[in-house]
Amino acid sequence: MPRLTRHLLLGLLAATFALPAGAQSFLLLERSGVVRPERFPVGEPIRFQLVDDEAGWYVRHIEDLRPEGQLVRLGETWYGTQDIRAVWLLRKRVWPNIVGGALQGGGATMILGDLWYTLRGNPEFTQGGIEFGVVNIAVGAGLRALLSPIRHKMGGRKRLRVVDLTF
Repeated sequence: MPRLTRHLLLGLLAATFALPAGAQSFLLLERSGVVRPERFPVGEPIRFQLVDDEAGWYVRHIEDLRPEGQLVRLGETWYGTQDIRAVWLLRKRVWPNIVGGALQGGGATMILGDLWYTLRGNPEFTQGGIEFGVVNIAVGAGLRALLSPIRHKMGGRKRLRVVDLTF
């Protein structure tokens, strides 16, 4: 290897270590018994509920995190991690979505099949297709609405913590 290339590579390597490394801050949702906590980086939207606020759920982007005081800037306001009562994860559970979607699709197929055979003049194939289809769609929608969202109430076995990973 030529001398100039070697000196250039060594200089580049020294320059990368001399530059300050950027820190990464995360809001962690820690649950006892779970090895990997949920991580919320800066810039990610989060749906949360406040302790003394009965207005409901808010959706804000995480603008900044301060690990010294365990503070989270959501939108334009700073909140302490102890001020957040519950967190609603934006991702959903898998099995209620699959089963609920299958029930809804099956219900729609029953309704369309009943309609098809009614229009074709075969009443022996149309016994209760619309009723069972509507029931399947309602049960599938209920499964998806009730069991799919992931909500975590803080306290006891769950807590929020702000961490700063500095190299």
